[in-house]
Amino acid sequence: MKKIAVFLVDDHEIFRNGLKQLINNEPDIEVAGEAATGEDAIEMLSKTTVDVIIMDIRMPGISGLDTGKSVLKDNSKARLLFFSLFDNPDYVLTALDMGASGYILKDTSNKIFLHAIRTVHNGQFYFIGDVTDTLVRKYHEQRLISPESAATPLAETSLSKREQQIIRMIDQGVTNKEIAENLGISIRTIEAHRLNILRKFQVSTIEEAVENARAFSLLA
Repeated sequence: MKKIAVFLVDDHEIFRNGLKQLINNEPDIEVAGEAATGEDAIEMLSKTTVDVIIMDIRMPGISGLDTGKSVLKDNSKARLLFFSLFDNPDYVLTALDMGASGYILKDTSNKIFLHAIRTVHNGQFYFIGDVTDTLVRKYHEQRLISPESAATPLAETSLSKREQQIIRMIDQGVTNKEIAENLGISIRTIEAHRLNILRKFQVSTIEEAVENARAFSLLA
């Protein structure tokens, strides 16, 4: 069985060593490389292929967010998972915009951390509850500050097939749990898709997103 190849990017050596030990003890995951700075990560990842990149946000020199944008260009098939101390909404939104597959906090449990790696490797999204709450608050803040922006739907051409499928099911009154069961994915993944739909439509509630989807004939 081919193991999930993980690349760690974090400036704290002791922390990286702990993650390596945790990951390498798993039968299906292994650490294929590591870097202490964004600069080193960019150079090393330009020469190697990995499955999942685990990236810290705040590092000396190039930030994790800027590093993430760069490494995804050279590793278009890799999944980027941010692992941070901070649930700053701007960080989370930037991570989403650049194409990151997940964002979890460093105080999470080992079990959740490993589950997040496997989830994003399987092509799904993983955002923990605290980060989800942060995103929801940010959407509400943006709507209060600039309500006119919510009247400009951007999603008629950018909703993925999966997101269109989910918003149709939401319109039909199907619950998150039922959607997850029907599609064979986790409830957290459904939540991540819902947040992406809100972001793309620039609205703060799923009801508004459904109205916009209906206006653009996405629910047919």
